[in-house]
Amino acid sequence: MSTCFPLSLAWAAPSGVPPRKKPLAWRGRWGPAPHPTHLLFSIVDPLAQVTQLFREHLLERALNCVTQPNPSPGSADGDKEFSDALGYLQLLNSCSDAAGAPACSFSISSSMATTTGVDPVAKWWASLTAVVIHWLRRDEEAAERLCPLVEHLPRVLQESERPLPRAALHSFKAARALLGCAKAESGPASLTICEKASGYLQDSLATTPASSSIDKAVQLFLCDLLLVVRTSLWRQQQPPAPAPAAQGASSGPQASALELRGFQRDLSSLRRLAQSFRPAMRRVFLHEATARLMAGASPTRTHQLLDRSLRRRAGPGGKGGTVAELEPRPTRREHAEALLLASCYLPPGFLSAPGQRVGMLAEAARTLEKLGDRRLLHDCQQMLMRLGGGTTVTSS
Repeated sequence: MSTCFPLSLAWAAPSGVPPRKKPLAWRGRWGPAPHPTHLLFSIVDPLAQVTQLFREHLLERALNCVTQPNPSPGSADGDKEFSDALGYLQLLNSCSDAAGAPACSFSISSSMATTTGVDPVAKWWASLTAVVIHWLRRDEEAAERLCPLVEHLPRVLQESERPLPRAALHSFKAARALLGCAKAESGPASLTICEKASGYLQDSLATTPASSSIDKAVQLFLCDLLLVVRTSLWRQQQPPAPAPAAQGASSGPQASALELRGFQRDLSSLRRLAQSFRPAMRRVFLHEATARLMAGASPTRTHQLLDRSLRRRAGPGGKGGTVAELEPRPTRREHAEALLLASCYLPPGFLSAPGQRVGMLAEAARTLEKLGDRRLLHDCQQMLMRLGGGTTVTSS
């Protein structure tokens, strides 16, 4: 029986899924939806549609590992979020290689058993997502190996004229110019590409159906990536001084009007997404605080925004459950990001003790090392060396 199993259905065979991934990959509802997705092919053949939907399910699970990880700050899972995401993407690539390529037939009994092919769209999305994860881990060699697979849209996406794939392509190009191997002289180029990506992202937000969870997951992934790129550009051009405590109001270097307009544009897109996609709200607080630092605004409101990511909130079952229901709990990465921003840019009056700045950076560094986010870990260690005379912190 197993020798007659269709190759196009290899994803459904027991051997097609790593044992550790099997319970997660099939969990949840991912059956046919009443409307075609905005990401992959629109397929009429029922069996091909199910296999396509499973590939989209894997992509969504990978994205959620990065954008909606476990918010528990005390978890000791290390970089499980990144490794799980890469595991889903590896499985997605395997399923895409075994994707059915049936002829134009409405019959389930078509040549599905012998015809196989490659789903170029699913492989493109999987490669793009993996590249961004490798950048977050500062694994530029692994990212560059996949970049040629992402540099051009598959033909079916070029012909679709849908804005979301184009937003993804330009977000990738902007991030590569700044975070990839060719980042040395590419700040202005990255900013220009960011503007193109922002426009396509806004168009996508205006046309996405409210029920499309995978589109929203991709939009959150891209919007956050664009804001991270803009933040990195701002910090690289004007790194924080070794003693930001000496300054009065806003301790951060003020961004140009062009940088601020672009950042606010993407922040508005993130706010719009958060109105219908609750997980995006956690990122709004951090990026709003960053926007205020870039603009040189009063630190009082900035401190309040950062505090939302620093406080340990009660879960839905405890006191304060109403607040937790309306406002998602910060993840460990968001907690570490808030510590990094507060320690680098808040004036001394907002820190409770003279040595708190170093302590906050050390805590952020330990968390980021456990998470495998070596990009932000590098920023923490650089600031620690400035403040502590060459000392860095590693997790115990």
